[in-house]
Amino acid sequence: MSQKILVALDNSDYADKVMLKALEIAKAYKASLIGVSVIEDAYIKGCNECEPWVIATKDYWTNSYQAILDKCINMVNEGKGCTEESCIVFEHKTLTGSPAEEIIKYAEQQDVDLIVLGHLGKSAASGFAIGSVAQKVAAYSKCSVFIVK
Repeated sequence: MSQKILVALDNSDYADKVMLKALEIAKAYKASLIGVSVIEDAYIKGCNECEPWVIATKDYWTNSYQAILDKCINMVNEGKGCTEESCIVFEHKTLTGSPAEEIIKYAEQQDVDLIVLGHLGKSAASGFAIGSVAQKVAAYSKCSVFIVK
């Protein structure tokens, strides 16, 4: 059975650290790695999808996530995702919705064994010990969750 790890990537400075930890775990378990970024639907919920500012908002987040995705692909290609035998298989998906809900739902759809995410992301308020997305994913996911500090 092939193991799958889902790594939740936002556009925070912390995403690099999360990806490095996910690569480390994936190498140890010879697992494939699925990157997921979620465009928060609160930015566009209830709006006409064709409105210019909705399109601009989606484009902004897509481009922002593409930048972190490019960094992650470089990490894999530079050998951080490789062992002597092979390199980690890495794919990425951008979703729209509530980040915690979409991460959990996609993890179930892909039958992943582990979710790796940061303890604080873009939406975490100052002073909280753990971000709301990490807290919800840890509480409601059917698979194990690894939270990177």
